[in-house]
Amino acid sequence: MQAPYTVVISDVRNHDTGMRGTDFYWRLAARYGAYAELGLYWFLCEHFGRSAVRLTRPSRLLRESSPLATDWLFVGLPTTLNKQHLSRIKCRRMVLYDSTDYDRIEFGDSDQHFLASNTNICLKNWRDRKWDFDFTMGLLLIKRPPLNNKLSHAVRLRAAKERLGFRAKKKYDVGFVARPTGTLSENPRVKWLVDLKRERPQLSIWGGLVGKEKGSRNGQGPSAELLESCWLNRRKIRFGAYFSGLCQSKVALAPRGFAPWSYRHFEAIYARSIVVSSDLSQFEFLIPFPRDGMVEVPEGSRWCLRSIERLRCMTSARISFSPTWIT
Repeated sequence: MQAPYTVVISDVRNHDTGMRGTDFYWRLAARYGAYAELGLYWFLCEHFGRSAVRLTRPSRLLRESSPLATDWLFVGLPTTLNKQHLSRIKCRRMVLYDSTDYDRIEFGDSDQHFLASNTNICLKNWRDRKWDFDFTMGLLLIKRPPLNNKLSHAVRLRAAKERLGFRAKKKYDVGFVARPTGTLSENPRVKWLVDLKRERPQLSIWGGLVGKEKGSRNGQGPSAELLESCWLNRRKIRFGAYFSGLCQSKVALAPRGFAPWSYRHFEAIYARSIVVSSDLSQFEFLIPFPRDGMVEVPEGSRWCLRSIERLRCMTSARISFSPTWIT
């Protein structure tokens, strides 16, 4: 059966080993979704209909009894797909897509030369105006599959509570929960939180750092005592508790991690918090972030502290985006 659109998911990491290497697992994934990397697949399904989109992986292509035919072939990066795999597919156009958080096209162990000989288009969640790749860079829709989309349910639950007269009070000055990325001495997420605790102790802060590993300070950065005060000592926090904390925070921090953006931006906007974000002016997104109610901090600037001190006394405006944006 021919499908106009075929998505070959990335398989270099753990997407094709153990339980993930079974057809049963991917039938469930195709039906219900789990990975953020399936965002492109789910977007195509909703836009063109599930019957028009096929989800597969390179190892499965080699087991097909007959070659597949498709109009558009989307190949997730990194990938083991090579000439042997492609001989099993008849396609009109091939497009690469990279849904990783890295500030580059994440070819990893992929055969970059082979892929580049078949297409010059790559999609990513954002586009940096400074990039100078040998590819035409397109934009992916920032979208979570159904099982990974708790924000939509949280927004509807809050709306139901408000209709009954229950509305969250903004009792915290600042809300922030995140895992550190990179070394603790250089990570913006750690630095913003440490600076707040060290230089603005009068602020009421909800949240902190989460994750199993605390990383290395390389002899630099905050003291062990100050860093410990920033840590929640939890591997993760339930989304319901996380979103409730944001709803009770006047200001929500959204410093960059590996990527300049995160779902935290949308979560904070829907929580009706004022967002203090890393500077996004040089980046492009398929759906731009609304600038109303958002303050962007240039890299290396201490404006973050002054902004929070000024904004915490404000009453955040009601943000009335439709939940369909995030379904």
